[in-house]
Amino acid sequence: MPQPKPIRKEIKIVTVQNIIKGQKQNGFPMRKWKISVQGVNSNGDEESMPYVDYVEYILHESFEQPLRKVTEYPFSLQEKGWGEFDMKIMLYFTDKSVPPVQLDHDLHFQSTQYEMPHTLTFRSDVKAGFLKLLKSRSSPSSDRETSVDSSEEAASKPKRRRDAPVKEKSKRVKDESSEDDSLDSSAAASGDEWGDKIDVHQLAKKFQMLQEEDLAELVQLVKDHQTADMYVQEDGDAGEFHIDLRTLGDELLTILWQFCDKKLERELSD
Repeated sequence: MPQPKPIRKEIKIVTVQNIIKGQKQNGFPMRKWKISVQGVNSNGDEESMPYVDYVEYILHESFEQPLRKVTEYPFSLQEKGWGEFDMKIMLYFTDKSVPPVQLDHDLHFQSTQYEMPHTLTFRSDVKAGFLKLLKSRSSPSSDRETSVDSSEEAASKPKRRRDAPVKEKSKRVKDESSEDDSLDSSAAASGDEWGDKIDVHQLAKKFQMLQEEDLAELVQLVKDHQTADMYVQEDGDAGEFHIDLRTLGDELLTILWQFCDKKLERELSD
């Protein structure tokens, strides 16, 4: 007799993060980040997770109250800190006889938003009430508020750091900005806005088009105008120059924009 097939549910962990302008710790910019756990239906669209009772986030031990419990979908946790670290996310289910599931999550700052997919597998002989919840296809309510447990002054000790490099040898420029630079609609009101006069996304694209010798001049421009509030670091051994465009300020961004336009216009005319 064939064994009944297990029930699989697709979910994803969504991370959104951005720099808090003007705040630094240990020489690194402070960042605000938010992590959510969302259900995914067969069409790839978001669906609610009524079978999950609550989610626990186990943060780095340097955080105040590293164990955080969130009870409402999409089980979002918002915090701030300056370092990357690995955390554990525990999913507890409405049927207490079903063991909790542990997910390992890597909080990093390579992207302002990224998603990590996971598959949850359940036995087909679970209780009828829990089985009904697993098979439900409900969409999340748009006006439902999310419970968030956060600590305002927490900062984490990183196990490693990944930065956005400007590599002179490879002519690559990676910027950590995205089309949406806030975690929520209140970000601008909280003073986290930046780059009002310059589109840094377009500026990063211009960097990609520069020649190697132009990148050397660009690096020198940044050095000449660097201030203590800017995130600028040089790794001479690796031949890399690390910057975060969102910390440079409008004046330097304008200079870099004009520099790129001048160099690119010259290339077109040659």
